[in-house]
Parts: sequence; C-alpha cells; structure tokens
Amino acid sequence: MMLRDPRPSPRASSVDREEWSLDAAAVLERRTRVAGIGWRLRAPDGSGSVRTGTLRHGRTLIYSEFAALRRGLAQAQRSGCRRLVVRFSDPHAARLLTAAPTPRWRGAHRSALEIVPQLRRFDQVRFESGAPTDPELTRAVGEALDSGLRTATDREEEQTRSLEAVVARARAVTLEEGSEGWVANGRYRVSLDPMRCDCPSWTARWAGVPIAGRRAGRLPCKHLVALALRVGGTVPSDWVAMARRAPP
Repeated sequence: MMLRDPRPSPRASSVDREEWSLDAAAVLERRTRVAGIGWRLRAPDGSGSVRTGTLRHGRTLIYSEFAALRRGLAQAQRSGCRRLVVRFSDPHAARLLTAAPTPRWRGAHRSALEIVPQLRRFDQVRFESGAPTDPELTRAVGEALDSGLRTATDREEEQTRSLEAVVARARAVTLEEGSEGWVANGRYRVSLDPMRCDCPSWTARWAGVPIAGRRAGRLPCKHLVALALRVGGTVPSDWVAMARRAPP
C-alpha cells in the first residue's frame, strides 16, 4: 500500500529521496487503558535509536499505535526524510490509513484521518503491515508500559486517600430536601443524577480542565458524597465513576 504526495518537493536532493524506515509499536493494558508506545526511525544508512512514551488513556491498541506513528512521523519530518516505509505489527493499522471507512472501525478511522495531513508532507509513504517487530523496540515498549502502570497505581492510591478525606468531611454536611431537590449546608443545590453541585469545589475547580482531565481525575465534593451516603450509596468507586461521567 502506498500514499504519495502528487507534488514532489522541488528542492529534494538525491540524499533527501533515499528511503527511510519507521517502526511503530504499542502495548495496552486494557483494565487501566494505560499504554506503552515506541518507534524507531532509521536513516538510509541504518542508524536510528528507539524512542518511547506512555499514554494515560490509550483507549484501544490501534489508537495507541497511531500515537506512536504520529510521534515517529514528526521526528522523520524534522530529520529531513522525504521517502518513508512504515512498518506495523498489527495488520489492520495500514489498512485503516489507506482504505475507505467501515462501520466496525469508525472510531479508528477518525484517528487515522488525523494522521493523513502528516503523511502528505512526505513525497512518498509506503506501508508494511504484519511485519515482525524489532525485538529492542518490543522490549522498550514493554518497559514504557510498566513505567506507566506504576505511575497509574501511585495516582490511584493518592486518589483513594483523597476520597477518604472527602468522606470524612462529608459527615459534617447537613442536607435538606425541598421541592426543587436537595440543598447542602443551606446553600448548595446538589444532585446525583446527573452529579451536580453549586459549590466552588465542584464548579470553579474543574471549570478550566479539559474533558480528558475531568474523566481522569475528578472526584465528588463533600456535599455530593454526603448525598450519596444519605440515599444509601456505599460504594466509593461508583461515586468516582459518576463524578467522571458528569457533564461540565
């Protein structure tokens, strides 16, 4: 499969037009959605080192591989590469970048469309899918995943301690039920479906945070926890899930 810019660069030299190679790989831990990603860009003389990164929200394996590809393509462009062969171990990745969308892969095609403008900056890009992955790259991607999982575990433990503190403060909250719903401490309207509270800890604190940040780190305020306890909720993980799904 091949994607080619019909307008070759007028300044491309014979050195520019030698073919480079880019290997992209990823591994995803499905429970946490943490991913380790990596790529290796090789110059025509075969030189090139492995680079890695970690995604907190890898979503899917294809999405994570595309994240590795985007970073590798950016490095290739900075290096003056004009002709490139891209290798994936996943046989679907190249097809998504070159074939028409299908209902089954609609989300993955959206990710692929974000990459197409990068591909068009090269004179020629050729894909090889299902190719054996570089062993050094595979090992480095696994190490990146391990690092990301350690960070995620530390973050989860910190959030657990934070939620425990919120639960302790919630026990001092007073609640009254009126014709328009619940009111906490005589001033803040609170609701669990959807989660909403008028207090600054719930509104102002998260107002400027992108949706991905809210989905990753938002915790319920003490007034929401107090209401959850009042109506019989006893599972803190459910409160956290509701907080992260709540509208802005």
